[in-house]
Amino acid sequence: MEMPVLSRVLASAAILAATLSAPLAPAEAACAPGSGPKLAGKDLTRVALPADLTCADLHGAKLDGVRVRSTLTRADLRGASLKGAELYDAKLAGADLREADLTEASFPNADLRGADLREAILDDATLQHSHLEGADLSGATMVRAEAYYAQFDDAKLVGVDLREADAYYADLRRADLTRVKAGKARLYNSIMIKTVLTDADLAGAELYSTAADGATFQGADVTEADLRDAMGLDLSGSTGVPKELPAPAPGCEPGSGQKYAGRDLTEVREFPDDLSCADLTGAKLDGVDLSSVRLDRAILRGASLTGTRFRSLKGADLRGARLVGAEFGSADLSGADLGSAHLSRANFGSAELRGARFVGADLRDARFGSAKGDRADFTKARMDHADLSSGQFFDAVFRDAALIGADLTFTRLKGATFKGADVTDAATDRARDADLSGSTSRMAVGWIVVLWLAGLVAAFVAVRVALRILRGRRAARRSAAESQVRFEASRLRAEEEVTSLGEEIDLLDQEGAEAEADAWHEALDAYDAAKVALAAAKDDKDLKAVRAIVHRGRDALTRPRGQTARERPKP
Repeated sequence: MEMPVLSRVLASAAILAATLSAPLAPAEAACAPGSGPKLAGKDLTRVALPADLTCADLHGAKLDGVRVRSTLTRADLRGASLKGAELYDAKLAGADLREADLTEASFPNADLRGADLREAILDDATLQHSHLEGADLSGATMVRAEAYYAQFDDAKLVGVDLREADAYYADLRRADLTRVKAGKARLYNSIMIKTVLTDADLAGAELYSTAADGATFQGADVTEADLRDAMGLDLSGSTGVPKELPAPAPGCEPGSGQKYAGRDLTEVREFPDDLSCADLTGAKLDGVDLSSVRLDRAILRGASLTGTRFRSLKGADLRGARLVGAEFGSADLSGADLGSAHLSRANFGSAELRGARFVGADLRDARFGSAKGDRADFTKARMDHADLSSGQFFDAVFRDAALIGADLTFTRLKGATFKGADVTDAATDRARDADLSGSTSRMAVGWIVVLWLAGLVAAFVAVRVALRILRGRRAARRSAAESQVRFEASRLRAEEEVTSLGEEIDLLDQEGAEAEADAWHEALDAYDAAKVALAAAKDDKDLKAVRAIVHRGRDALTRPRGQTARERPKP
């Protein structure tokens, strides 16, 4: 037991000697870090340290778990190991602690003003109420560190890892937290006046009730951060959507709130309760549930909002937005402007639409059941087959709107204007106080379809009849041609018979055969008559007559002498 005590005494004596051998300097004189006692690389865990180690060279020294009461102003502690060391009320102003390991070290109320802590390890360290004004902690790690109520005025914390750290009520005014990693860090009620948070990771951080006047968040990720009641907050240039935001000022100007223009927000899991006056021009929010988000006076011009659910859009600007199948059930759209918006199949059931504008909007198949749209303007809107049943639209304007097939059953329309509106096939017979003067109504679509089908059937029948007539004519022409061919053949045979008769008469005359003059002349007359009849023949009946004449002529030539035609027996 005597050796450890002796060893400790000898080590303390060596340190005392090193302290006494160091050049003396006035208490207030500035000395260079490392110019004091030379204790670099020594294991001081079992040594009683002197009260004053100002400017001491403790580079690489080992002080793990040591309870340090020494003054370490401007001491050189580069790479020193102080894991679990107790440095209550420590005086470390201007000290060089680069790459020092201060894991789980305790620094409550410590003076670290102007200290160099670059690349130092401060994970799970305790720094509450400490002073780090002007200190440089760039590249240091402070995971789960406790630095609440600490002073970081003008300090540099570039790239510091502050994940899950407790730095609430800390003073970070004018501090540089560029690229700081502060995911889920607790920084609420801290002072961040003119603090630089460029490209900082603040996802899930608690920053509520902070004073952030003049703070810069360019490129910072504030996804699901809690920023409620933060003062002077300007998130211009930041990314992500906070979980909570300060309530916009009453009567804020449209677009003066948070800036999310052109952003794709479809993957955002949680939105702030109030995005009034936010600029969401051209943003993508298809299918997002915004039924718990207030968007009063927000700008959503040209935004993509297909199937999106809404709660409050009072005075919002949704001109030209794509809202096909959007859900506005029981939502408040008083004074909202939805001109030229695409709202087919949208649901406005029981919605508040007083003074809303739908000029030129596409509202085909939209549902307005039980909605209240007093003084709403639907000028030139397309509302084919829209359901406005049981709604209230006092003094609403439907000028030049297309309400073809719309359902206005039990709709209250006192003072509503329908001049130039097309109410063809609209169900208006049970509408209340409806004045449709000036509107137009063409033939019902059903009758148009019936007549079109009837015309189609008539045209079909006419075509069939025409085809049948055409086929009949073709058959008649074909039959006539065939008859003409047969007639010509019969005529040719008849002509041959007439010629044969003439040849027989000539032969009988040349042979000088005896014949009665009457019979010969009768045959010759028959021959002449047959030629005339053949020349005039037009059909088979005429040719039959020619053959009969030829037969009579032959009969005259073959009749026995002295027998008349009447006396010849009939064949």
